[in-house]
Amino acid sequence: MVWIKRLSLLVAGLLAIIALLLAYVMLFVNPNDFKDELKSVALEKANVNLRLDGDISWSFFPWLGLGLEDIGVAIGSDPEILQFDRAEFGLAILPLLERKIQVNKVNLVNLKASLNKNAQGQGNWQLDLPDNTPAANAANTPKASGAADTANVTANTAPNNTDEKIKLPDIQLDELRIENAQVQYRDEQAKQLINATLNVQLNDVQWDKAWPMVMDIAVTQSDLEGKSPVKAKATLNANLAVFPERESLSLDSLVLSGEVESDLLPASPISAKLSATNVDLDLPQENVLVEGLALSVLGVNVDAKIQAYQVLSEPQFSAVLSVGEFNPRYLMTRLNLPLPDMSDDTALTKARANITLEGNLDSITAQPISIAMDDTNIEANAVVDLSPLRWDVSVAGKNLNLDRYLPTPVEKSEENTAEVPPVTADTATTAASEDLIPVELIRTLNGHVGVVFENLIVKKLKIDKIELDSTQSHGLVKVSPLRASLYKGSVSSKVNLDVRGKTPVLDVIPAIDGVQIQPLLVDFMDMNKIAGATYLNGELSAKGNTVDALMSSLQGDLLIDIKNGALVGTNLTKTVCEGIAAIRKDKIDDQQFGPDTPFETMRFPAHIVNGRVSTPGLKISSAGIQVTGDGVVSLPNSSLDYQANVGIAGSELDKACHVNEKVTKLAFPIVCKGQFSDDPAGLCRPDIKGFGNLFADLAKDELKLKADAEKARLKEKAEAEKARVKTKLEEKRKAEEERLKDKLKDKLKNLF
Repeated sequence: MVWIKRLSLLVAGLLAIIALLLAYVMLFVNPNDFKDELKSVALEKANVNLRLDGDISWSFFPWLGLGLEDIGVAIGSDPEILQFDRAEFGLAILPLLERKIQVNKVNLVNLKASLNKNAQGQGNWQLDLPDNTPAANAANTPKASGAADTANVTANTAPNNTDEKIKLPDIQLDELRIENAQVQYRDEQAKQLINATLNVQLNDVQWDKAWPMVMDIAVTQSDLEGKSPVKAKATLNANLAVFPERESLSLDSLVLSGEVESDLLPASPISAKLSATNVDLDLPQENVLVEGLALSVLGVNVDAKIQAYQVLSEPQFSAVLSVGEFNPRYLMTRLNLPLPDMSDDTALTKARANITLEGNLDSITAQPISIAMDDTNIEANAVVDLSPLRWDVSVAGKNLNLDRYLPTPVEKSEENTAEVPPVTADTATTAASEDLIPVELIRTLNGHVGVVFENLIVKKLKIDKIELDSTQSHGLVKVSPLRASLYKGSVSSKVNLDVRGKTPVLDVIPAIDGVQIQPLLVDFMDMNKIAGATYLNGELSAKGNTVDALMSSLQGDLLIDIKNGALVGTNLTKTVCEGIAAIRKDKIDDQQFGPDTPFETMRFPAHIVNGRVSTPGLKISSAGIQVTGDGVVSLPNSSLDYQANVGIAGSELDKACHVNEKVTKLAFPIVCKGQFSDDPAGLCRPDIKGFGNLFADLAKDELKLKADAEKARLKEKAEAEKARVKTKLEEKRKAEEERLKDKLKDKLKNLF
């Protein structure tokens, strides 16, 4: 045991000597005496100019401490890039023997940094080391022997033991404080100037434990002259934990508040708050997990949960986003964005959304997507392939009134007629020549879209349900089928739009089954000219990129059948009676006629050439009238030139005009001519000349009939007289024969 006692005395003696040396250094050695030597070494070894205007203080036990005041650092002959009023550092000595680092404080006060990058990309913080650096000397030193080379190669190429991880020393930092740090960054290449003021405080920093972190920063970014500044302020509060064994870190109770101010922004200032319940980063697995993420900005609140995997090698992610209810009108007002002209002041006041996302560098899947806008609800799924770009989107929605979001239609009146500029040929041509189809956009489309929507209103057109399935392939858009349930009937179509060539080509195969045409035309076009259940089949084609071009090039054939309907605003019976009365130089009683022409069926083929619709074979059948007709409807000119031939059945017409039975066999001509916008009541009128010709022909027929009857009577009378004379002669002949017979009998009697 003697050697243990002696060893203990030796250790005690060494500690005593060390203590005496430390005491001597602290009492008799002034660190400020070494300022010149420190400056010389820094300049010689690193080309760094040190300014040590303040005092230097140190301590050695139990804390290895260092304090510096009024320090400046410059590279070579450049101005100082770093200066601070005070820097303090304290490290415990004894814990170092146990591979533990215990720091009571790290404090930097009034740190100032001036960082400049010139036009060639060279920064003033980059050291220009002398050529006789240790690295250069080692590279130029000749090798001692081949054996040494072999030993070095063996040492460098020896396999690493991946199972062994570097054991980091335990760290305990009571406080880290950076007060009023000011950084200026000037970049001649990017033509920008950044000024930042930073404060940071960390307390009770230890591995595997959470420690509080507080930071605030103010940043101003501008051009080199300080113009067009963008100012931002942010405050960060969080608990940070670092796990060296697992090579991971975690942030919890994260709260980041900020404000951005600039004339370049649509609104200034803009305040935002970002918070997160937990943020985990796993470096070996390259995984990131963010839970309880919440963003609040301009009245919009977004909640999210984000998971990302293999972020550095093969990134994959999944996210759940929820946008709370907000007011889009208020948001646009705050952003100083102009509100669209909408007919409903309550439109665009409520919106919310929920989206679930997952994907990688090749594709993104959003499923489901739930969006609510005012009274409209939309559910959607989307898959987007990124290389090459292609999408597959399915949308289902209900309760959408697009008219709420469109401008209020301008109604014509005597009061506002003077305020509305007149429509000239030039303005009409300009409006008609505007591009209708976004050709360049359609050529970029590549994907599939399916839509099902219920209770849809467009331009007052009420659609109970609409379904479409569309494929887009770099300029070729196919919609098949397009189905809609509306106005007690249905519409189905196949549509092809081809913009791959110089001129867009549109092909449509429409089909209408039982749609009530009157409310549809009233709602969609404010046109009330015809009513009834409509059935239609045919094919149409057009080409061009303006309304005028499409109308002028429209080609095709249609077969239209309207049942149990009426010509609204036009009474063909009344029109016929007006013609009859005009021929008789008489008048009819308008009160005896209804405003419309009811019919049982209207059937006609429509042949369309260059926008001009001809309808040979038009036939309208009803209990009171029979109508045939032909003419042309010009879509480019919005006009019609048509003649209907009306046959009246029966002996009375609405008890207003009386005609004989012969008149019912006539087909009276009615001419309909004018613009679509004209009053239906004045659109059609009787063809008086045609009526006169009819009655003239009727009179000729009457005279011919009378002459034929008189001839027949005279012929009959002559034949009767001839028969009477013949009868008398026959009777006379018979009487003479009887007389001769009697005379002959008398002579015979005399013979006997």
